[in-house]
Amino acid sequence: MNVKDIRRKNLRKLASLVGGITDLSERLDRSQSQISHLIGNSPIKNIGDRLASHIEDVFNKPRGWLDQSRETGEEEGLYPLTKNSQSSYQVPLLSMQEAKERFIPFSKVSSKIYSNHLSTNIPLSSDAFALRVENDCMEAPQGVSFPKNSIIVLDTNCVPHSGNYVLARLKQGAGATLLFRQLVVDGNQRYLKALNTHYPLIEMPTDDAICGIVRFMLMEFS
Repeated sequence: MNVKDIRRKNLRKLASLVGGITDLSERLDRSQSQISHLIGNSPIKNIGDRLASHIEDVFNKPRGWLDQSRETGEEEGLYPLTKNSQSSYQVPLLSMQEAKERFIPFSKVSSKIYSNHLSTNIPLSSDAFALRVENDCMEAPQGVSFPKNSIIVLDTNCVPHSGNYVLARLKQGAGATLLFRQLVVDGNQRYLKALNTHYPLIEMPTDDAICGIVRFMLMEFS
């Protein structure tokens, strides 16, 4: 493994410890897209010497720490696989208030104990979470639709692309809010689109962040 791969692996480990790509970008004072380009599912950039030194300084690590290979007993950023052929992943089911506490402002979540969890065999990173849809903004008369009270499972360790369904953090004056919408990218502009046409299209400034990308949805019928 060359030094570029070692740096990427170590930075992914740091991301999992602080709560994911969104939290890591806040710690390093870099945009979420910059961090995703370095350690996302399909990285397109390497960690240069200047950034490596900055990372070590932020996390109070000795110089050269990021270049040292570290063996672990499990896949970086993922829950360990079970011994049988069926892998199991658990994610916390957050209330909207718990989601706000987690993402407004960004904070460590490793010490937080959530009372409700969901199990799935779909691979997810350790900072994935589930959220119940609270309104009809993402209901559509046809095609993809997220009805009120359905449960969405989101992962923060993914690179957002146009067309993804996302949970976004938007600044509002001195505060912020969370919105579940479809991300639309048009050139250098980002927008948040509701599938329900009664809700307006919202422009997403560059300093706002994606808190998670929807991987799948669950429905309860009783």
